[in-house]
Amino acid sequence: MEPVAIPQAIDDPIHILLWSADEIVPFMVCMLTGMLIDHFIPALAIGLIAVKFYRRFRDNRPDGYTLHALYWLGLLPSQAMTIPNPYIRRFLP
Repeated sequence: MEPVAIPQAIDDPIHILLWSADEIVPFMVCMLTGMLIDHFIPALAIGLIAVKFYRRFRDNRPDGYTLHALYWLGLLPSQAMTIPNPYIRRFLP
């Protein structure tokens, strides 16, 4: 078992049990999907595998890469007036 780093600074992500807050999302989605389709145990296994792959994906990229990728794909929901359309690649004056 790998040791879990406990946050020492104020801007480290929140940890829930063994995972940071962004790592628990794929696990919870798989768990809730498994509850809805009545296949709970296989969904938990898929959720653990999803967390492992997400952790590998996240650790090889800079901080904030996932939010940047969601914005770039147009999937980041926002009510702000300052976020431009992500599909516009060139801005003209």
